[in-house]
Amino acid sequence: MPRLIEIVLFLAPLITFTAWRLLFPTRPPAFLFYGLAAFTVVMVVALLWVWHLDADDARKAYVPDVLQNGRVITHRGSPP
Repeated sequence: MPRLIEIVLFLAPLITFTAWRLLFPTRPPAFLFYGLAAFTVVMVVALLWVWHLDADDARKAYVPDVLQNGRVITHRGSPP
């Protein structure tokens, strides 16, 4: 079953492009172009926002996590 999912995911862009060319044999409608452009902009902004949330202060020294009494103690960084 996982192999079938991989094959479908691999073929999805080809199938989508074929369906698009069959449904819109000439020039695609403007709403489709603007919708895809807006979606791309939203995804890039979301990616940058999530990247910013995950970023930490670059001046902090790295302190690895420690295992104490069977529990992992997480350190987010120490002052330089």
